[in-house]
Amino acid sequence: MKPSTLARLCLLSASALALPLSSTAQAKLAGDWQGTLDAGGTTYHVAWHAVAASDGTITSTFDNIDQSIFGIKVKSTIVKGSDIAMTVNDVVSSNGQDITIRGDFAGVISTDGNEVNGTWTQTEPEQPPTQVHFKRAAAQASASSAAQTSIVGDWAGTLTAGPAQLRLLLHIIAGKDGTLTGTLDSIDQGANGIPVNTVALKESKLSLELGAINGAYEGTVNKDGTAIAGTWSQGQAALPLTFHRAQPQAAAPAPRPAAPTDIDGTWQGTLDTPAGNLRILFKIANMDNGLTATVQSPDQSPAWMPTTSVTRTGNKLTIVMKGLGASYDGQINAAKDTVSGTFTQGGGSVPLVIKKS
Repeated sequence: MKPSTLARLCLLSASALALPLSSTAQAKLAGDWQGTLDAGGTTYHVAWHAVAASDGTITSTFDNIDQSIFGIKVKSTIVKGSDIAMTVNDVVSSNGQDITIRGDFAGVISTDGNEVNGTWTQTEPEQPPTQVHFKRAAAQASASSAAQTSIVGDWAGTLTAGPAQLRLLLHIIAGKDGTLTGTLDSIDQGANGIPVNTVALKESKLSLELGAINGAYEGTVNKDGTAIAGTWSQGQAALPLTFHRAQPQAAAPAPRPAAPTDIDGTWQGTLDTPAGNLRILFKIANMDNGLTATVQSPDQSPAWMPTTSVTRTGNKLTIVMKGLGASYDGQINAAKDTVSGTFTQGGGSVPLVIKKS
């Protein structure tokens, strides 16, 4: 099993800093942008959100989609003609972990204001300069009142992507002006509030575009408006995905910490793969609703990802990670400081021993 089969950890939040800019700069920058960042032969999907205010300021944040780092605040922005320089110095919380992001972006805005090309130099965590290319995302589409009635609300579906099963929640809202907007939650990846840039409904055909994650959905709403059958694409072959209307549910109380068990804490091990070693960390905590865990692959991403379930029967431990299409089964030793078991993903299994740190 190659390290690349361990899916990268994916999410989204939005907060921003007011930045004084000229009205011309606002006209060029305001809006949602989607782009790519090339680093060491790997392409990452990134997003840039810029909103202009009536008082001549603009709010601006970045998202690193593939590494699950979202809502990164822009500290300062300088625009001179077609040149733009931005500085980032922020601490972002991702899945309960604080990550410091520092760096500078220097780029050029195209004449029509729809593209930005430049270089990102990250000083913490330190990375070599990388090329970034942004394109302005498409504006949101509007819909008729009848269309709104048939599509507005919450929708639930499950996407099967290789060994992974990802539970999705789609939220569609109608504005007073007839505009449809939406967000998407990927429950098993801990990614909530991913913006849907375009919601277009023509007769029974629904089209969604999610620039932040380079995703798109095409589906057909059934006659009674209870299901949408279609396909999801995200830089690969289209995958079948059906949404069913979700029933409103009262918000469940957030789980609270309970008395720690003898296996609470951080556990670390290394997968020995043909392509090299890959570190795996589990952070286990006992809550009032039972054992929970998050997982991290620090050689792939600094983000922590929620697991689906943690089950302990005596000294047998099972951790299920549907978002990665993976599971871990192991035996806890008598000292409660080592678990010896097997990591399974995509039909392949490798030994994995984790130790409490």
